[in-house]
Amino acid sequence: MKHLRSTYFIAATVALLFACKREPLVQQTAPAAPEATEKINSTSLEQKSLTATDCATYQEAFDLHLDAEAIGCSVEFLEVSATGLPDLISRSSEDVPMVGIQSWIQRVPIPYNYQWRIPLSPDWLAEPVEASARGPIAVAVDGVPIFHYERRPDASTSLDNYEQRNDTVIQGELDQCGGHAGQGEDYHYHYAPVCLIDEHNPDLPIAFGLDGTPIYYGEGGDDYYGRGRYTDLSYLPDEALDDCNAVQLADGNYVHFTTKTPPYIVGCHHGAFESSLQIEPPPFDALAQRTPSPLGGSYGEPVSTLVTDFEKSEDGEYRLVFNSWTSPGVTSAILYRQTSSDCWEFEYQQSVGESGETIEACR
Repeated sequence: MKHLRSTYFIAATVALLFACKREPLVQQTAPAAPEATEKINSTSLEQKSLTATDCATYQEAFDLHLDAEAIGCSVEFLEVSATGLPDLISRSSEDVPMVGIQSWIQRVPIPYNYQWRIPLSPDWLAEPVEASARGPIAVAVDGVPIFHYERRPDASTSLDNYEQRNDTVIQGELDQCGGHAGQGEDYHYHYAPVCLIDEHNPDLPIAFGLDGTPIYYGEGGDDYYGRGRYTDLSYLPDEALDDCNAVQLADGNYVHFTTKTPPYIVGCHHGAFESSLQIEPPPFDALAQRTPSPLGGSYGEPVSTLVTDFEKSEDGEYRLVFNSWTSPGVTSAILYRQTSSDCWEFEYQQSVGESGETIEACR
């Protein structure tokens, strides 16, 4: 059992997403943390109940993070076009994606043409179903996929089977925003997207499950995630969350809240979950898991390091900077750029600024 949450700004809502609006990073001092807003009582929630197919209402959750033209509606779905990369123009260098990772699987974030479809009317089940440990189970309002915390793709995600060693959130694999690049060079969150908080309205969902269930920010900040800015910030409802991290509203609908403890975001689904709505970028041919890396170790397998910077240049080249794990005191980097619709060139610099081995890989 976990924290108590209050039936709150859960105005009900559903789905989502994105189109990355930003570019090179800007390093400035960290902004002040927002103050928790006054919670809305159940009467207000009833007054705010939404028409399940009112797509215009849902768009408000994404307006602070995405371009409006990236969001559209069909009869059944909210449809969102996205690259899957978070904002690279950050007000704080430590909010940059990938920065802070200490157990790195030698994967880098590469944009992908996501075409998300989020159900506008969740099909509520009599009994919840387990969340998948493989692939996305939700999408944040910046268009970034959200995965379960379980690192084993074929494991049960029931809390009864929880093991700390397989929890990506506490094993040093995630950046200070709660995400990392996965085996498909795809950036995604495993934890509450705390770096969105400064620009987000907590009365609106911060993500949507692929079953159509709204996800609100409840809590998630600590000394690492959010760097202490949001440690005491909580929008949890008064009602106890179930094992799905959800609470049922008076009208029968469900909403999730993020938490600091497992399952963090979505533990199981109250809505029917169609795996056909999951999108997983295909892996790169020359970067297959367990293939030796030019920097030492193997692709997809963790190495002990510290990722210190990630940026995109004006000409579209990305650079990830990190401590070398083979030469103490040396800073290494990977530079990569797109060469065709499906192919990228990667340069592996053992020491930043010095020419390194170059590999071209394609999806």
